[in-house]
Amino acid sequence: MDQVHVEAPAFSARAASVEREFYSDFPLVLNYVARLIDDIDGAAAITCAAFRQVADGLRQRPHEEGLRRADVFRGATELSRSVLRPRRWFRRQRTAQVNLDDFPQPEARRALRRDTVQRALTALPFDARAMILLRDFVKLSYDELADVVDMAPRKLVHALDRSRAELGEIYDYIKF
Repeated sequence: MDQVHVEAPAFSARAASVEREFYSDFPLVLNYVARLIDDIDGAAAITCAAFRQVADGLRQRPHEEGLRRADVFRGATELSRSVLRPRRWFRRQRTAQVNLDDFPQPEARRALRRDTVQRALTALPFDARAMILLRDFVKLSYDELADVVDMAPRKLVHALDRSRAELGEIYDYIKF
């Protein structure tokens, strides 16, 4: 992957902090967006736009706190929602059959399970998918997650439980 250069704000101490935050969290946000929209090619552009949006916001409010992870994930979630067109999991495209003759058996099972989990995630509604990925994949705390999805923490726990249950049902339905 090519290196990404970010123009930092004019003030130097804060600029170094913003750039350091950018480079440290970029792979995590990129993976989150790629799983959220199920498209690795579009994920890089959305991730860069989210960081750029947060950096521009820091220029507007120079005396407030620095870059927060929740701000970046909120920006990435909003941008992903805007580019993602409604899709139905039962209208997925036909893919070529996977030939498992050359794979060792445990690796083949792991690859199939990973693909099935990704298809089940793709079948979930956008908000449910975002909550599951941010909590279980990115490991955001409940308070940070509530800040990203704009929901009260008590409601968030119940919505997350319902989303996980729905993911389990979809996984059981489409697994081999």
